[in-house]
Amino acid sequence: MTHSSLGLVLALGALFFWSLTPFFFAATGRLIGPFATNLLRLSVAAPVMIAASVLGLLITGAAHAGLPDLHAILILALSGVLGLGLGDLLLYRSLFRVGPERSSLLMTLAPAAAAALAWWSLKESLNGSQLGGMILVLGGVLIAVWKPVAAASQGNTTGKNPGHGHGFWHGASAGIAAAVCQAASSVMVRQTFLAEPGLSPLHATTVRIAAAALAILVVACFRNRLTPGFRSLRAPRVLPRLLAGTFSGPIVGMTCYIGAMKYQPAGVVVTITFMTPLLVMPLGAWYYGTRISLRMVTGAVAALAGIALLGWNPG
Repeated sequence: MTHSSLGLVLALGALFFWSLTPFFFAATGRLIGPFATNLLRLSVAAPVMIAASVLGLLITGAAHAGLPDLHAILILALSGVLGLGLGDLLLYRSLFRVGPERSSLLMTLAPAAAAALAWWSLKESLNGSQLGGMILVLGGVLIAVWKPVAAASQGNTTGKNPGHGHGFWHGASAGIAAAVCQAASSVMVRQTFLAEPGLSPLHATTVRIAAAALAILVVACFRNRLTPGFRSLRAPRVLPRLLAGTFSGPIVGMTCYIGAMKYQPAGVVVTITFMTPLLVMPLGAWYYGTRISLRMVTGAVAALAGIALLGWNPG
């Protein structure tokens, strides 16, 4: 398997696991709030990733295999605080107010932002097939999940899925800001891998998660929300959902995502991984009782064609 193909496989792995995450964390966020959700999931993920990195070093027998240097640590740490800390906090606010489907739709702004930032800061351009693939993927997602306001309100028959009521635009603006944070964070990760080709994705992920966990712990202390945040674990049904979301999101999904960044341009990786609405929508249809429409199927076909173009290398 070539490095380019490995990057695509890892990006698809991140897509799969991240498609499960919104449902776990949306439910948790409604029970204990977005800040406590972000605090707890990073507090769980950081020790797990540190242990995995140490174990990896012990298994390989190389004391410094794939470890980042000081400059890379600083860039990765800032990337983690921006993406996993601020970006995901904004995303959970969006999940809480507008639901998994709508928040996933807003996050499709991230690929275009990432491609533009990578072009400007890294001089990383995309070829014609990759640009066409990005357009197909984003267009397919928009076709599949966009609904007029009235239709979205009428389709919510269970009462579990937020509509366009009070606070919708607050949630929408949080989702847009989250997309920008994720795009900038992704470009910073890509920059680190270009500077250090031998860097291990596992160690890079660990640095990002540990930095984000430390940052949110400090914020929680200053805001006197540390103890209430951990006490919220006592709420019914919180712990299993938190553990499931943490495993699928910052642990497995994020490791696949960072690994993909090593082998593929930032715009390509972000485009694939933010195709989550196409998997979120069938899950939402099952959980919320909504129907899968012809428009959704059409969008999925267009997005799959886009992924084929992203992976096609005529050279």
